Amino acid sequence: MSYDLRLVAYAPNGARLGILPHPLSVQVAWPLNDVPSLKFAYSSHAVGANLIAQPCEIGVQWSADGNVWTENGDGRFILARREGDQLDPSRTWQFDCPSYLWVLKKAVTYAHASIAPVNGQRVYGSPTPNATAGFIMNSLLTEAQARGALAGFSWTFTGSLDSATPPLTWNQTFGLGVPLGTDVLAVLLTLVDAGLIDIRMTGPRTLSAWRPGTAILRDLTTGATPVELAGGRDIRAAPDVGTLEDLASAAYVVGDSSFRVERVNVGTPLPWGRWEVGVRQVGVTEATAANLVGDSLLVRGAVERVQRTRELVFAPNTRWLPLRDYLPGDRIYAPGNAGQRVALRVRQITLTRTDRGVVSGNLVLDDRLADQEIRLRRRIALLANRP
Repeated sequence: MSYDLRLVAYAPNGARLGILPHPLSVQVAWPLNDVPSLKFAYSSHAVGANLIAQPCEIGVQWSADGNVWTENGDGRFILARREGDQLDPSRTWQFDCPSYLWVLKKAVTYAHASIAPVNGQRVYGSPTPNATAGFIMNSLLTEAQARGALAGFSWTFTGSLDSATPPLTWNQTFGLGVPLGTDVLAVLLTLVDAGLIDIRMTGPRTLSAWRPGTAILRDLTTGATPVELAGGRDIRAAPDVGTLEDLASAAYVVGDSSFRVERVNVGTPLPWGRWEVGVRQVGVTEATAANLVGDSLLVRGAVERVQRTRELVFAPNTRWLPLRDYLPGDRIYAPGNAGQRVALRVRQITLTRTDRGVVSGNLVLDDRLADQEIRLRRRIALLANRP
């Protein structure tokens, strides 16, 4: 096996220009439900440098055998920023390239043609909270293209149906106020943070979106051949960083108009007894919402917090490969405490390549407790988004 990465230049919203055969370094990160990013270094003296001396797109392709090359759906990036020293004889430039999804920053929220703004906001789901994430995004994208923005951008969902096969109806309704002038990417990530939509680029310039917690969160620990990353074969090292800094058994939540409530975790004694945490939560004015905020703090504060990174092996006997066999959002088996097999969620895949063609990388993984915490944080985020 010879796992490798390569960079290919494309004209803006256009055809392939050619391969960049001699990058000095490559680092690409694919986070779950966020904007992927690419960083690479290239010398102006190298073959192919002329291709990136102009606005262009960069496709990241991977190969498991050096013959067949694949660009995943979220493998297209925009060459947005470069940095270099004009007196450096090597003429090396550092390039920062966000995912093609980043173009949504270049379209903003306008007032609806026939609905007046409220307090400088475009309001969805008022007076009845009946808006959906798909409806909001489909309307903003459609209107932006009607103005001439987002040329070349496409999406696979509608205002009523998501991108699943077969498609599912958007079923979470809510109210949302979007300040006029807010870029469309910020709106999309707000909906993601509130747990109303899952997203991924599924083509070079195509966005797909799903009902949260459905298609994008595959469980690859089931079936006849579950994905299991084994130490020494698929995983080189499994560093964890644990912290007790967030421990708390009592949460004091202060909302609007001096609304306040205390939540206490009586089931989990802490090493030093009662530790308290306080939070000022905008938009909270009633007990149900405040209890949710407090409970989220107590979930986070009940145990040691652990950041799990797993360093990947790319060797002839490696069985499971990133991008080919698993993606961000998938639940897989990987070494947990003491190296034992544990089901963990892939939160981010990061791959690097040196000028000698050596590929390495790592995964950021979360357990079920972290999944629970994220769900709670999303519900809390939604509270502050209502108009």
